[in-house]
Amino acid sequence: MNFSQTFPLNIALIIMLLSLIAVGFYYIKLRNSEELWKFALEGAGDGVWDWDISKDKAHFSDRYKEMLGFSNEEVDSSIKEWNNRVHPDDAASLAEAVSDYLSGKAEKYMHEHRVICKDRSIKWVMSRGMIVKRDKHGKPLRMVGTHTDITARKLLETRLENLAHFDALANVPNRTLFNDRLKLALSYAKREKKMLAVMFIDLDLFKEINDLYGHETGDIVLKKVSRQLVSCVRESDTVARMGGDEFVILLPIVDDIEDVKLVASKIVEVVAQPIKVAKTHLHVTCSIGIAIYPQHGKDEKLLVINADMAMYQAKKSGKNQAKFFEEAMLN
Repeated sequence: MNFSQTFPLNIALIIMLLSLIAVGFYYIKLRNSEELWKFALEGAGDGVWDWDISKDKAHFSDRYKEMLGFSNEEVDSSIKEWNNRVHPDDAASLAEAVSDYLSGKAEKYMHEHRVICKDRSIKWVMSRGMIVKRDKHGKPLRMVGTHTDITARKLLETRLENLAHFDALANVPNRTLFNDRLKLALSYAKREKKMLAVMFIDLDLFKEINDLYGHETGDIVLKKVSRQLVSCVRESDTVARMGGDEFVILLPIVDDIEDVKLVASKIVEVVAQPIKVAKTHLHVTCSIGIAIYPQHGKDEKLLVINADMAMYQAKKSGKNQAKFFEEAMLN
């Protein structure tokens, strides 16, 4: 074989070699690009995840595992393993968010949820991601994204919400939250043709306690009375402080008026028990006014007004008792 015969073969080998080199450089470039991308994301404090959808396998960065208190060797790469870290109350909404994005129902994937750390503590994360690879039919094959620790933000939001909707002294809902809950309960009662009850409660002779023992002692009394009131009702009921020594209670579902009477009697009895402050036993009582929907009012404002009016009648009748609203009180 002479040179002229082997020349085409040599050219073919050279082209093949150059192609392999090019592919190698491209792979290295791609790999370096991904590493730089992941490095940049982790540099921002985020944990990075890379999900092979077709194999249902995922790579989680060291930072993500560290965020949850795990070492690299303690966990595997299965999606099931990491889904088990999601708080049970958030699992359904997370699955829905991922499904909506993969199906095209949602334009982007972003979800806030709680995760369970190795020490069983709870953290909040913001999960973001995007599809980076599809098959020729457009089916998602690979998705990448980040998890950002947002626990501090969530704690701040909770504190701000408490300030907006809870009484700082009594640690029960305030007037705003009570009105919101009453509105919702009234909508339900109207729709289902149910009864509900509003109780307006005022402590008897509380001003005298404040004047005699001081406001600090008065605050202790209010805190203890609020706890007593909560202990007398169901978890579904609402005890709220309107201000000063005035409280309101919402019983959102009432099957029988006798049940309301029993709750009111229990409150009168419990509040009348001596309250120990330092070495002193203080005696307070309460007057309660009760309005029932729909007999005593069909909107939030009227129910509260009529319960308040009944409370004043209870005070006029000797205090330390409960009175239902009556039309005669309007005269």
